[in-house]
Amino acid sequence: MLQSFLLHTHLFLLKIASHIGVWIGFCIVRMKKPKTVDLEKLKTFYLNRSDRIGDAIISKPFIKLLIEWLRTHGCTAEIIILVSKYNRFLLQDLEDKENGVRVVEEPKSIDDYESKLSRMILKHMNFLRKTLLFRWTHGSNRDERILFFDMGGGDLNTILKYKELHNPTVAGPNIFWGSHILDIALDHSYVHYAKENLIESYIEVISKVFALDGSFRDFICEHIGTFYDYDPNAVRSGICLFVGVKEFRNLPIKTWRRIIREVAIAFPEETVTVLDDNTNLLHDIFVQEPFPSNVAIEKNTYSLQEFTKRIALFSFVAGIDGGGINMVKSLTNSCFINTFAQPNVWSGFTGNLPRIVTAWQNNWYSTVSEIPPNNQIIAHMHKTSFWLPTFNIDGNRELFADFDTALLIDIIRKSLRK
Repeated sequence: MLQSFLLHTHLFLLKIASHIGVWIGFCIVRMKKPKTVDLEKLKTFYLNRSDRIGDAIISKPFIKLLIEWLRTHGCTAEIIILVSKYNRFLLQDLEDKENGVRVVEEPKSIDDYESKLSRMILKHMNFLRKTLLFRWTHGSNRDERILFFDMGGGDLNTILKYKELHNPTVAGPNIFWGSHILDIALDHSYVHYAKENLIESYIEVISKVFALDGSFRDFICEHIGTFYDYDPNAVRSGICLFVGVKEFRNLPIKTWRRIIREVAIAFPEETVTVLDDNTNLLHDIFVQEPFPSNVAIEKNTYSLQEFTKRIALFSFVAGIDGGGINMVKSLTNSCFINTFAQPNVWSGFTGNLPRIVTAWQNNWYSTVSEIPPNNQIIAHMHKTSFWLPTFNIDGNRELFADFDTALLIDIIRKSLRK
């Protein structure tokens, strides 16, 4: 009883703290006059995506289209894509030195991804101290020929590094309580309580930076197929439940057991393949379970390239939000499940296409979109809860033990046209 009380008190305090942080950041941004950048005078444009694999997968189509748009609108600036050792293999093929596009790897330490509350507080305090000193020294003077676009979740160390090196104009979609270092920010934060998808936030930032009308957004929406690598000629069959993800994000094992059984019973004519990540931790548990006969527990022995080819041949795939499902959700009909990730941010980018939102029991919601011309289904599910923290700190997976399989089954039926 006491342990449960302490848990809910902790989550409540986290919720209050993040609300306060957003409010402070919002006030700081409101007090500043936003800057704009002259596209034709721009000399260097940094795109900072030096973080994780899943985030890079989501951002890559936008980066590709942004470069194309810039080059067709008179921008001759050198474009430097900042990557990490984790995602360089994904973004490296965007490099085009003849066209003035370079990929540069930024060194990262484990502290850059630290999510424990005490470490985050210390990191933000240090960031606040350094940015106040920078502001005191430089005031509002910027080298407006250089633009630094932080595409991540507030990559404080990298922002500071390039501020101190080149004093560029800094843009980003975040409002965190040290956001006074950003010269151009949105009135919402995609880290905490975003109202928009990540790509929508990027569109808003770029439009604000260059004082554009709706032409840039129209360009991105017209090329929505770039975000979905669906092969209409592939022969697809079966359902894949991808259970591999970082433990703190994942559903409880007993919940996965229930989902596997209920999906298998709902679709007796379909093979339901359960696939883990390359650790195969859940595989070793589930392979001993007496599941229905149409369930296949498959060991993951694939390379990353083989894994994506394998998933693309399923008629439908579902998994928890993370790098694994992000790798494959654009290749076939899919549903990804949000636990401790912000659902609005990481939902599939569908531009102006309609989204059908369905509410179900236990505060579970789904959003479903059909992507033309192949009517590909892109869906995501998330749970709303007063106690649910909005960032990855001390996640309690039991909060999601009541996952609503009936909602998932509805999405699968729509995907399979059954």
